[in-house]
Amino acid sequence: MLSRDEILKPIWYGFTALDVDRNGKVSKSQLKVLSHNLCTILKISHNTSALEEHFKDDDEGPVSTQGYMPYLNMFILDKIQANFDFNELNKMCWTLSAPKHISSKHLLISEADTFKVWCIFNFLSEDKYPLHIVTEELEYFLRRLFAAMGCSWNEDRFEGYKMQLANKTKNWKHKVSKHEGLLQIIQPGTKSPTKMTNWGQAAFSETELDEMERIWQENKNRSYDGQ
Repeated sequence: MLSRDEILKPIWYGFTALDVDRNGKVSKSQLKVLSHNLCTILKISHNTSALEEHFKDDDEGPVSTQGYMPYLNMFILDKIQANFDFNELNKMCWTLSAPKHISSKHLLISEADTFKVWCIFNFLSEDKYPLHIVTEELEYFLRRLFAAMGCSWNEDRFEGYKMQLANKTKNWKHKVSKHEGLLQIIQPGTKSPTKMTNWGQAAFSETELDEMERIWQENKNRSYDGQ
């Protein structure tokens, strides 16, 4: 049977796809539908009132990733049946997340093959969120893929891609680390502002980070003025 970490990967995509405001939270009504679909695919008897009962003391609105994880573990993942179809789970989560991230107009391969590449990415990715692949493993995978497709490998082009990826990662880390408070904005509910764990936000654009930083600074200044 697959490990829980592997099962969580596509579910993470499903959860983040429902996070329409990109604030790390999903409405209870959407989580009910997601949970029902997960139970159906994982061959678990679904208790329709369990989610509402679980969150009965939290009526403030949408549920964060940290809030959903205990429910997911207790009522779904702990009850998984060994004979469920992992590919069906992938398909369901892919159906939710693909329209949020991929435009079919820009695909160089078929949508079916895109789904397969996504599954391979999940398999190779680290068990850290947002999911990512170590560059060396990505290169190995792409080399094998090119060979299977009968295509020649362009070393210079991939080296250029690695440089772009390294610069993007560096800029992201620098941007996030500029203010400790910004980490709490990105990861709502985290007790430690320096610890981004579980299913934190997948990504923000530079414009969004600038706006978050501006709002954070205004709130910080306002709190100082009130003292």
